[in-house]
Amino acid sequence: MNEEQKQNNIVPFPGSADKLSKEGLDELKGGDKEKASELFSEALKHDPEHEEASYGLLLAYAETGQLKKGSQWAEKMMEWDYGNYFDVLQVYVSLLAQIGEYEKVVTVLEGIQEEERFPARMAEQLFELLELSRNMADSHTVDMEDDKLPAPLNDVNWEEELKTGSGEHKLTLLGEMKNYPPENVLPAIRLLLTDEDCTPLLKSLLLLLLKDINIEESVWVKKVNRKGEFSPASLCPIEESTAYINISQLMEQVLAHEDPILLEHAQELLREILLFYYPFPPSVHLEALAAVLHAEASAQSGREGDPLFFCRLHNIEESTFCEVKEQYDTLKNKLSEL
Repeated sequence: MNEEQKQNNIVPFPGSADKLSKEGLDELKGGDKEKASELFSEALKHDPEHEEASYGLLLAYAETGQLKKGSQWAEKMMEWDYGNYFDVLQVYVSLLAQIGEYEKVVTVLEGIQEEERFPARMAEQLFELLELSRNMADSHTVDMEDDKLPAPLNDVNWEEELKTGSGEHKLTLLGEMKNYPPENVLPAIRLLLTDEDCTPLLKSLLLLLLKDINIEESVWVKKVNRKGEFSPASLCPIEESTAYINISQLMEQVLAHEDPILLEHAQELLREILLFYYPFPPSVHLEALAAVLHAEASAQSGREGDPLFFCRLHNIEESTFCEVKEQYDTLKNKLSEL
């Protein structure tokens, strides 16, 4: 009996794929990536459309250095609409960059950028990868054609352009600003960081730009009815903030062993909120926010749940949950506005 016949003779038992996928996640978390890969592959033999096993196998490919195989698997996942599209995309373009397929990264991300579909929680990372890939692709072109030099940058009215341009145009400008001396862009950024017409997300990205170019000089930030003075270079990354650590730990207590992939999704939603408020922490009941993000991640994964279920898991009052859920629903549509 050949391998294909063996696979075709597998009798799928109810729950087999779930069990194997969970074992795979445990192995992946424990560091045995090869074993995890085997378990995810076995799970997919029982259920070829199992989303957690599909995403787990993608992570296993990435972790074991099977970059080409991982990028091909990610393409299939996006084609078949398995898992969260942007979570898969994030791994996919990272794998492409690692194997040097920069032009493909540019093509994929520019297509998404044109539709203004970058999720807020991933915008900075995906945009930086896009800029890196553009530069690497351009460097290759320059190496091939030494007589062609890059065009000089022109002066730009940064304040006006960032207040009136489309989301795509604003992201492009943020990338271009890194190519200018700080003194050329800092005056405009100072004005925008306190401008009431500038969105909270754009202010966050501007502040992160200043952090990225290591600006130690303090700037004033005014957003979400708060005001403060900060040295961008001294600001900690979002994942190292007290709010992220505390809320993430609360979610880990409930989800780390039961559903690591759902935990990762909830943590992405948390980063999205914290990016919106950055550098200020959100003024909200932490336990309730952890419960609300758990519920939101579940809903986005197609698993709606009763509020009481999440209240019991996170040990909070239903009234507190509903209050924070209402605040989150009101805010949700603003999180990605540039």
